Amino acid sequence: MRMLTLIVLLAAFALPGWAAYPLGVGVHGGYDMPVIQGDVGAGPLFGISVRGNIVGPLHGQLLFRSTSQADVEEDIDFPGEPTLTIPGGTLSGFGLNLLLAKKDPASFWPYFHLGVSSNSLSPGADFKEDESLSGISGGLGAGINLYQRKVYLDINTGLLVMRFHDNNASRKNWQTTLGVQYFIPIKGKSN
Repeated sequence: MRMLTLIVLLAAFALPGWAAYPLGVGVHGGYDMPVIQGDVGAGPLFGISVRGNIVGPLHGQLLFRSTSQADVEEDIDFPGEPTLTIPGGTLSGFGLNLLLAKKDPASFWPYFHLGVSSNSLSPGADFKEDESLSGISGGLGAGINLYQRKVYLDINTGLLVMRFHDNNASRKNWQTTLGVQYFIPIKGKSN
């Protein structure tokens, strides 16, 4: 886990140095929905990202995302206590994605993404301990040109899978975001 965190942090410092145009900075908001597990509920998601072209159709993206997971009501069989509230907590993480997309910005700019992340799960209940979880993710997205192929509306959806309990189980979260991405022309734009 510490090795993954170190790789993500090193990539964060290296991306502006090796990424060519377009280099994009984005802010995203959306929704995080747990899949299968019922100990937390769906909640709002916020994220920031930096994206740059590596070579040809391959792009690198560094991102930070944080979500507030909703409380869950659970029925119990004790007299006078019809439900038990389980606090949701927060899930946050740093990640590195590889994106497959056209090299240069287009009016409609679809992409596929695959990534790794270092995540921190902070349960809302005092009796549960914080967990550090490595994750893998994959999904689809698209950018829609809003202004001169520099400002894009970015739509993204994907599945985040985090292994825990000695890799015998996993947490799964479906994350969908909508955001704005601004591309900074660096290292000369190719025509």
